[in-house]
Amino acid sequence: MKVRILIISIFAFLQFAQAQEINYHSPENIRKFADYLFCDRDYLRAALEYEKLSERSFNDTLLFKTALSYSIIREYSLAHKYFAELSPFSGLYDISSLERMKLFIMQSDFKSLAYYYTDLFVNERSELNIRAKKLFNVSLLLSGEKLPLINDFLIPFDINDKTISLLYAWSTNPPYKSPALAGIMSAIIPGTGKIYAGETGDGIVGFLTSAIFSFIAYDNFKAGHNTRGWIWAGIAGIFYAGNVYGSVAAAQIYNAKITFNFNDEINIYLNNNNYFIPEYDFCK
Repeated sequence: MKVRILIISIFAFLQFAQAQEINYHSPENIRKFADYLFCDRDYLRAALEYEKLSERSFNDTLLFKTALSYSIIREYSLAHKYFAELSPFSGLYDISSLERMKLFIMQSDFKSLAYYYTDLFVNERSELNIRAKKLFNVSLLLSGEKLPLINDFLIPFDINDKTISLLYAWSTNPPYKSPALAGIMSAIIPGTGKIYAGETGDGIVGFLTSAIFSFIAYDNFKAGHNTRGWIWAGIAGIFYAGNVYGSVAAAQIYNAKITFNFNDEINIYLNNNNYFIPEYDFCK
């Protein structure tokens, strides 16, 4: 009797569990799973899950999350695609415009950014336009385009924002070294061009090496050892020419470092300011 009751109970439980089985493929559960992946920073899988909803229950929030996921993992074309599909009447549309500007900057596509900014924001008078103007002006620093006058450039920025003023000054008057001047200096006094380009140690070594070999050549000529004199003179000439060339290269490398550091400072500035995009958090 007890065995029969136990069997009946197990059968009834299995029937109840089957009736209550969760449909993991329902739109609501797919959305919950996608949101979980998004908040867990698994953005690729989150985007793929959001895309599963595209033919069922897509809305502007899901479109935005899909685009944002692709933006974060640097799938720029897909990010642009989903941002562009947002309705102009969506509450997320303004932010998506700034996100698309951010994408253009990350792609270093400054020409497309200029067209996009002009089409969407040039006639706007709003907080959105101020944010977009900041983003566009900073992009000018990265693109190398001619900058407006400093007073015009700084209009959208906070008066206490000293960093942007320094970046503007850096862009208009970068502390580059002249490769030609470095070469001429080392041609006159070996090693001085490298010192000018910031390679003091190499400059001193270059000067001493050229001086020593030149002295050895001179000493051999003076002693009547012309063959050895010419050999040492040739060695001294090779080091002399190499020093001149190395000074030019040192100045070029110095300038490349300046450009890299400048771009890095701009990117840090943009990241610190979240690309002037309002804060939002879908994972609270």
